[in-house]
Amino acid sequence: MKNIREIVAENLVNLRKQHSMTQLEIAKQINYSDKAVSRWENGECLPDIETLNSLSIIFDVPISYFFE
Repeated sequence: MKNIREIVAENLVNLRKQHSMTQLEIAKQINYSDKAVSRWENGECLPDIETLNSLSIIFDVPISYFFE
């Protein structure tokens, strides 16, 4: 069974690629560095709930999508 970091990372990568966006493009929209986005996508750490909310708005998905 995957842990929560792996699930969020996989879903974030999938959404980013579906929208043909770079890590830098996402980072600029949410005022983070592309390094932070990279760390989320590698499962090193998780974005906080406010950041997940911002990401859900960018990708037009519910926050719960990141945990599915």
